[in-house]
Amino acid sequence: MQKFTKTLRYLYPMLLPLAITVLLTTILCETAARKGWLPYWITRKILHVIAVGACAVAVVEIERGLLIWIVAVAELGLIGLIASNQLLREESGRRAWGIVWFPLAFLIILISVQDDHIIAFAMLVLAVCDPAATIAGKLWARKNYRLTGDPKSLVGNAAFLLSFGLLVWLHLPFGAWLGWGNLLALGLMLTAAEALGSRGLDNLIVPLLAAWLFVGMDGLPPTPNYALYLVIAALPFCWLMVRRESLTVSGALTASLLGIVVVIGSGSTVWLLPLFLFLLSSSLIGKIFPVKTAAGDSKQKQPRDATQVLANGAVYGWLAAFSWPKEGLAYLIYPITEVWLLTAMAIATADTWSSEIGQYFRHPTYDLVKWRKVPPGLSGGVSIIGTLAGLGGSAFIVGTCFWLVPYVDPSTAIKIVCAGFLGMLLDSVLGSLFQAKYRDLITGALSDAPGKGK
Repeated sequence: MQKFTKTLRYLYPMLLPLAITVLLTTILCETAARKGWLPYWITRKILHVIAVGACAVAVVEIERGLLIWIVAVAELGLIGLIASNQLLREESGRRAWGIVWFPLAFLIILISVQDDHIIAFAMLVLAVCDPAATIAGKLWARKNYRLTGDPKSLVGNAAFLLSFGLLVWLHLPFGAWLGWGNLLALGLMLTAAEALGSRGLDNLIVPLLAAWLFVGMDGLPPTPNYALYLVIAALPFCWLMVRRESLTVSGALTASLLGIVVVIGSGSTVWLLPLFLFLLSSSLIGKIFPVKTAAGDSKQKQPRDATQVLANGAVYGWLAAFSWPKEGLAYLIYPITEVWLLTAMAIATADTWSSEIGQYFRHPTYDLVKWRKVPPGLSGGVSIIGTLAGLGGSAFIVGTCFWLVPYVDPSTAIKIVCAGFLGMLLDSVLGSLFQAKYRDLITGALSDAPGKGK
């Protein structure tokens, strides 16, 4: 063991100092928080800067394979400590799961991105810009807003964007090839992602988005400031969706980021069509077949929020981001990109059409796993009319977008329609098995949301 330690110190002289620094910072921050020497949020941000900054240093100092193993082991250890309530809690008293997200993001980036400098910069964005937003918001913001749960502020958003600009300037000429317009667009998108993050999820979203966008933007069309034009084009979309009450502000921002990821990932705007048709058809069906069932959750007939947008579009965005071959990116899914994309959107459309139309007609509904009668709108429930509507939704997307797949033939199109339909049924199975359900103590009726007497 001693020989192994000496070897590591010889090959990777920064390994031991980094490990000691992070460990001591964790102990000191934990002690300061428990003793009341410093507020919780200050100790969390100190630990955040040191731990995430250490990741940025480690990626350029330590061999990639070894670092992946170190981060994977550290992630498992952190999960154990948080779950057992042995590590720093948040100011509200809840477990600080946000600490777990950034090592996971780091691990994913290490596996999927080849350029060490891009990985280091992505982690520095999280290490510097996120604390800058929190500190500025805590000290100077007079008003807060909530997009997905945690309070945010315009002052904090400005601090995030300005600190990102400072990081870019300090690292020039790194990133200069993107141009000022694309760098500004990158900063705006990361600022929006941080504003959407709650319960520490920005620790996962921000570095992943930063690393991927740096890789993806390198393959953009030669048009100057192309990414900035995409961001500008997203503004009227957000305004229209919020005004029409189709999406909340968080839902509109999430849908915009998702659309930009799809364009940058595919290198073309044509793959926005399935996403647009899904949003348009879902909105129209909600207007044509308005419904409010006792068993449904509290979001029925309400504008779709960020969680609902991601539930329907996250897989689509992920496939677009990581499927097309790009220099510096490990190909997680390739070469069946177009078929997978169309299938993902067929599943989302089938699920939405099935749910909306099935609840409107209120035909007898049965739990797909337990096969017992349940109220219309309850997760896991299926009806004949809803099931047929789901098949129709899958066929609609494939029928309108099949031309995007140059090698598709009628038999392949039918297979994609069936895959979308089966994906909808799988979603019902998962809803039956894992969706929380509440029973009214008076009537005994089941629903997806708690309420009076439940």
